Amino acid sequence: MADYSQSPLDLLLANQQKGYVGVHIEQGVPILDRDLNLLHDLVSATVRAVITRYIGNGAPAGADGFAIQAQPAGQNSQDFRVLAAATGPGTALVGGIEVSIPAPTTYKSQAGLPPLSTPTSAQPDPRVDVVYLDVSLSEVDGTVDTDLANSQDVGVQTSVRLKPGWVVRVAEGVPVPAPPPGHVFYPLAQLARRRGVDTVDATMITDLRQRRLTVSDLEKRLSLMEKTLLLPAFATPPLPQFVPKSGAINQPITLSGSNFNVGPLTVAFGSVTAKLVGSPSANQIVARVPGGLTPAGTAVPVKVTVTNAGGSVVSDDTFTVQPAPAFADPGGQFSPANGTPGTQVTINGFNLNVGTPQVQFAAVTATLVGTPTNTQAVVQVPAGLVPGGSTSADVKITVTTSAGTAVSDDNFHAELNIPAPAFSSSPQFTPKSGVGGQTITLTGTNFNFAPVTVKFDTATATIVGSPSATQIAAQVPTGMTPSGTPKIVHLSVTTAGGTVTSTDTFTVNG
Repeated sequence: MADYSQSPLDLLLANQQKGYVGVHIEQGVPILDRDLNLLHDLVSATVRAVITRYIGNGAPAGADGFAIQAQPAGQNSQDFRVLAAATGPGTALVGGIEVSIPAPTTYKSQAGLPPLSTPTSAQPDPRVDVVYLDVSLSEVDGTVDTDLANSQDVGVQTSVRLKPGWVVRVAEGVPVPAPPPGHVFYPLAQLARRRGVDTVDATMITDLRQRRLTVSDLEKRLSLMEKTLLLPAFATPPLPQFVPKSGAINQPITLSGSNFNVGPLTVAFGSVTAKLVGSPSANQIVARVPGGLTPAGTAVPVKVTVTNAGGSVVSDDTFTVQPAPAFADPGGQFSPANGTPGTQVTINGFNLNVGTPQVQFAAVTATLVGTPTNTQAVVQVPAGLVPGGSTSADVKITVTTSAGTAVSDDNFHAELNIPAPAFSSSPQFTPKSGVGGQTITLTGTNFNFAPVTVKFDTATATIVGSPSATQIAAQVPTGMTPSGTPKIVHLSVTTAGGTVTSTDTFTVNG
């Protein structure tokens, strides 16, 4: 224990209240311990105050210390870790006093501290706790450091040493209290403790420390300050931060503020990045509401975040995303992109299962296959999409739910289900023989789906007139019997529905 004529701390506080900043010793008078102690304490207190005002509190670059981290599962009941640096001891500057943590420790391992408590039903959910560092100077005397006993000369303790000390404390559900004389408090982290949960996990912890606190890092800090000056900002009342305040997927929203044109810019609704419309100006951005924010098919309130080269800003106002249906981006709105009646088509988008969905191809209702999900619906292509005289048609697909209607950007190519041609059983053609240039008549079904081709083996014949559904008139190709020897061939008919080959044979006589 130290023997003082007056408590150095009490003396320091009293002199600081009087505005004193130093001590001068007079000659020819007794030297008092309290004058010498006050001289030291005033100088130290002034240096610490200057450091605190002009440098601040926090963890220096390269020796990042006192980070708060969750304990591993099974060890995190009413406890958390206090980290040292990644390699070696960690340090922090608090109130001008540098303290060191040699190795990681835990809250529970600190002696004499009250145990953490589980938030009760009478407290907010979550209860906001603040983890803070309590730094003070303690005296070390000869009972701890034997060198202070001066055993090599006077054999009596003549002074004590001051040593920085620290304790990590927690203010549960209340602000960090005012420190008592001789102590400095510094917030390390915030804990969002859930009601009835006795564990502390990583999702609850928010780091509150100032970091990179060294003069060598001044350039980086100045760069950070420069970025801060370029930080985007939303408009302030009476101007709205964005209009409208609610909307569906792909709806353009106009954001108002400042520094919106500083470097590359992104806009996010909640956690989903939005597509920009045109180029942002300094005071305005137009962005489309992104998909994926309403997986439950109900309206969802989100904040809007704008990020540029200076940093990010989050809106005070809330935007409500409506669960109206929407297609995916053009080019991938459905698959396949073409088909005949009965073909199964998968529609891709968002909010496709709200209420009782209905899908139409043009104005024709399609049959749903299975139960739609939020992002997909499977339907069968309906009949009646291709007008008479055509074999195909491009149509839009419409999805209607209880929350609204969406029309595809992409076109679906509807095709006829064209039947294959077929020859009659008998006769398949008349006559059964002839010469080049002679007209014969083929008999069958489905002969009129263009384009129509008739062949005598591999030689293409000239079609006379327009084929009907049951007949085609064609001329026997010339030059099939160069040697004058009759040639026996099969006939084939090809239409949009396919190809059929006769079982009967035709004799080419010349």
